[in-house]
Amino acid sequence: MMKEGRLPQDLVAAPVARSLSRRALLRGAALSAAGLSATALLAACGGTAATPTSAPAPTTAPASAAPSTAAGSSAAPAGSAAPSAVASAAPSTAAGPAASAAASATQPAAITGPQPSKPRPDGTPAPDNEQVLRMVTPAAFRMDPPTYGGDLWQLQMLVFQALTRIEADGKLIGGVADKWESSADAKTWTFSLNPNAKFSDGSPITASDVKWTWEWICNPKSKATTPDVAAGKIVGFDKVRKAESETLEGIVAKDPQTVVFTLTTGVPFFPFVAASYGTATLKKDNVVSGGDEWWRKPVTSGLFKVTEFTPGDQASMTLERNEFWWREPAKLTKFTMKLVADAQTQLVQYDNNEIDGMVCQPAEFAQATKPNGQRSADLYWEQAIATWYFAFFCEKEPFDDMAVRQAFASAVDLNALSVAALNGIYPPQKRMIPAFFPAGGNQQFQPTFDPAKAKQLIAQSKYGSVDKLPKITILVSEQGGATALGTWGKVATAIQQQLQQNLGAKVDILRKVYSTVAEQQEEIRKLDGGGIFRLSVGAGVEDPSYIDGPFRSTSSANAARYKNTQVDQWLDQAALETDQTKRYALYEQIDKTVMGEAYFLAPFQGTSTWFFKPKVRGMKVVQGRIWNSLHKMYIAKS
Repeated sequence: MMKEGRLPQDLVAAPVARSLSRRALLRGAALSAAGLSATALLAACGGTAATPTSAPAPTTAPASAAPSTAAGSSAAPAGSAAPSAVASAAPSTAAGPAASAAASATQPAAITGPQPSKPRPDGTPAPDNEQVLRMVTPAAFRMDPPTYGGDLWQLQMLVFQALTRIEADGKLIGGVADKWESSADAKTWTFSLNPNAKFSDGSPITASDVKWTWEWICNPKSKATTPDVAAGKIVGFDKVRKAESETLEGIVAKDPQTVVFTLTTGVPFFPFVAASYGTATLKKDNVVSGGDEWWRKPVTSGLFKVTEFTPGDQASMTLERNEFWWREPAKLTKFTMKLVADAQTQLVQYDNNEIDGMVCQPAEFAQATKPNGQRSADLYWEQAIATWYFAFFCEKEPFDDMAVRQAFASAVDLNALSVAALNGIYPPQKRMIPAFFPAGGNQQFQPTFDPAKAKQLIAQSKYGSVDKLPKITILVSEQGGATALGTWGKVATAIQQQLQQNLGAKVDILRKVYSTVAEQQEEIRKLDGGGIFRLSVGAGVEDPSYIDGPFRSTSSANAARYKNTQVDQWLDQAALETDQTKRYALYEQIDKTVMGEAYFLAPFQGTSTWFFKPKVRGMKVVQGRIWNSLHKMYIAKS
């Protein structure tokens, strides 16, 4: 019995006729977890299957449901060392929470402030020689998918191509592969590659290239970040990760156009795992011969190729259409990116028409959203399924003590921070799972602002008073690793002042550029005392199972080393639960427990805000950024 996802062979001449939406695949996965046949699963996904001979076994939580992680851009939150009272009062893992605790999907809560931007109207495309988009970034960049964790991670999804990809409309479509199919238990996945797939040097992309890429990201020599999120369930992962082997026995290049993955457990979401930018197909000779800095002259596998790269404090990079790209080409012929760390300098360049697009900062957003406000015609923004946050590093004192975390969280006025420091762009987040997700809602799970309670909690902690707390430092990595003082540095200063005023806690601030989450973790471990740091986390799929990564004790996506064995057991139970109502109730209980234990100091709902010249069309926010729609963007005639 097989389940398939097929795509037309010739996507250059015709659009994708069949692709799997995230919601459809999730709906299918739920049917599979409920013990329904692969026929039902594929009907939900838009595919077909043979008559089943047996029902598939329950599966563990999908790896693709884990959040994307990046230093200063997307990473996992923190948590606690022991369950709170709400955890101990919750139902046992054997029975699961009552069905009445489940929350069904609802529409997003009404936005009381400015409304997100509507798509810009279509225009007449300018000639090819004018299809050039000029942008800036505050963050250093490079083209190394396994290790890169900065602001431009999505851009690499267009320069390098994975087996599958998420299109600008949110649908899963073919990348290097045209077709994928699985065994009944979703443990074996077979991908058929496009026979026309080529690297930017014109050499063919084969199953051996795919196999080597996955083996490389699992190899410690690659220095890949969170390789377990994508590859942890492939047979042989542990051996490669421990440097006991360089070969993943769970990946076989059956022939030049066919690669087969064997997993330790069924993963109905594996086509989404295969879309991860960290697994984008690399050319072995290019990587091996180039050493640690091979990415300075990369041979690419995506829509664009790198034609210029200048490193340094004034770095620049030029991308141009990859003439060997085998699908529908990008509308832009050229894309240029310059490193400009200071937001005000970016704004001057934008107003002088030196660039066509840039991130819109809170102060400028506040002006642009006013009637006839400055640059209002240029503003483009959407809500992002993400959380921007300051979190506790729970591995060290004092934040291994839940009462201390809850005290600090109760001493911070998130509403005041949102209004005064963030100009309302990022509203406070009450709980992890959004209201428009299954198991989501608008309940207040994050501790509320209550200075009196904060002092009470400190008194109840093992320290007894603020004076006995060890030294505490807030690490600030600006969005994407920007070097100039930015939004989050200002928020950190406001938090510092609130903690002093409301709790009497003295906190230092350390501003520094970090390339990876691991660098921030090591920094805190070396510090005298405890640490708080700034990161973000986003949902890779529209399902509550995405919280598995940041909340599970053993996950590499758990950046702040949150640990709660009860939560781990609930996560295991949710992954195996065949009743969807009970499954949602479990995720709601997990959300309530972990948020109540205050692994967040200050969580905010993510948004994606940009300035683009009116001539720029076709942009759309996908997974929190516009880069996934870059190939659809174009310059319209004036």
